Amino acid sequence: MRKTLGLALVALAVAGTARAADLPDGKWWKHPGITAEIGLTPEQSSEIEKIFVRSRTRLIDLRADLEKKQLALQGSMEDKAADRKAVEKNIEAVENARAELQKTRALMILDMKQILKPEQWERLMQKQQERRERMQEQRRMFREEGARPRPGPQGRRPNG
Repeated sequence: MRKTLGLALVALAVAGTARAADLPDGKWWKHPGITAEIGLTPEQSSEIEKIFVRSRTRLIDLRADLEKKQLALQGSMEDKAADRKAVEKNIEAVENARAELQKTRALMILDMKQILKPEQWERLMQKQQERRERMQEQRRMFREEGARPRPGPQGRRPNG
């Protein structure tokens, strides 16, 4: 019982780390602006690339497995004669596949984090937070713009 509880807590911590350490999209370690801003060396970039390449095939396979299990769940949910036990089994399969994907991604991020100096990691997380805030602001502005008349061809709002 204690071992199961301990494993569950570790899984939650790893999943939380993956979400908290949501990295910029794409190969951020090859983006000149990011590398310059956090002071990433070519050696660090090379090591991070190796980690990514090593993890990529497994991540692709896990994503495909998750999609297949989601499709099976969808089919069982749409079945008019759905068997509760079968649906429950499909739900568990989806959640287990999702957990395995998150675990693998979190461990990849942990490996990448260990290549960086603590201040580099902090700066990377700060840049990602700034990016998120900019995106939220853009979404908010877009929603507000959608409620107002659009500017005319000269960039001015139409009168009346």
